[in-house]
Amino acid sequence: MDEYEGYFADCYALTDKRTESFIKEFLDHFVPERRETADEYEVPQYENNPVENFKTAHEAVKFLVENKSIKHSLYWANPIKSELRGAEIFFTDDGYVIMGIFCETKYPNTEIEDKIFKEIKEFCGNDEGYITYEDTPPHNSKEFREKIKLIEKARKHNTRS
Repeated sequence: MDEYEGYFADCYALTDKRTESFIKEFLDHFVPERRETADEYEVPQYENNPVENFKTAHEAVKFLVENKSIKHSLYWANPIKSELRGAEIFFTDDGYVIMGIFCETKYPNTEIEDKIFKEIKEFCGNDEGYITYEDTPPHNSKEFREKIKLIEKARKHNTRS
């Protein structure tokens, strides 16, 4: 029997739907009972002198959808006992958003993350994405697409071996 590996798979999909309503729909769909993982949300993120400081993720989302050149990462935990452990939203510096779900994995058995990845791509209406393990995506759509190409190239190379 496959067991969880003790680390998470990250399933990412790129979308140009950088709107409050789409982000809320995504979160409501995948983690309806979500819990915020931060006490405050600073912009720029991880800086000593933030320009903005928000008390809730909702306030941060509202600001970030309007300020399309600001990159930022937001996380929510899933308090429900499930293979789906939480959601991640990465605002890119070029107006896109990367929707993410982190989940349990039984790697090399990838059935859990494959199922969630398929669902995310369908929800976003876009095939641009990838699965990784304990790794954040780039905060730029061009770099994200380049990473997809590198992953696909490596996958093709590995299937030929």
